[in-house]
Amino acid sequence: MEIKVSKTYRGLEEKCDEALRQIEEQRYDEALREEGYEDILKYGVAFYRKECMVKSASAQIKK
Repeated sequence: MEIKVSKTYRGLEEKCDEALRQIEEQRYDEALREEGYEDILKYGVAFYRKECMVKSASAQIKK
């Protein structure tokens, strides 16, 4: 999970996408895969004041 803060309400979706990109680029799931986890959920969360948006992506090991 990666959390971002948006400066505007309209920027929430962009920040969620940015968070998901960061998860991929930084390979947050790599350590979990080494431990044997196969199905990993990835969440990009963005806040603007009291508003929140969440986007998810799943990663599965291809066999």
